[in-house]
Amino acid sequence: MQSELSLIGAIKSPERIPAHLVSLCRSSGEAVLLAIRYGKKSQRQVAGMVGIEPSQLARVICGNAHMPTDKARSFAYACGNWGWQQWVAFDCGMDMVPRAESLEEKLARLESENADLRSAAA
Repeated sequence: MQSELSLIGAIKSPERIPAHLVSLCRSSGEAVLLAIRYGKKSQRQVAGMVGIEPSQLARVICGNAHMPTDKARSFAYACGNWGWQQWVAFDCGMDMVPRAESLEEKLARLESENADLRSAAA
């Protein structure tokens, strides 16, 4: 689908919404609406950018449907923030943090790369 092709060029990364605003949301639909409003976009704009029908997005906001999880990343980029994803984490008693490689994972990765290079050189 054409709407799923990313544009060539730099795209601004989504930002976090202040936690106190996320905590005010009582449902997933409210969190979706918060993300859209915080991003200063219309529902129609976001639906088009994400690749869903505006009526489906309206049902998500009303609570009669769920946000498709396979559209979570494109929704965040369309809105310019991680608001809905932050709410999902908040609702589970968690918080979103950027993924980072632990020292053990880095050591294992480097050892694997080293072994691959040695076997290629032999």
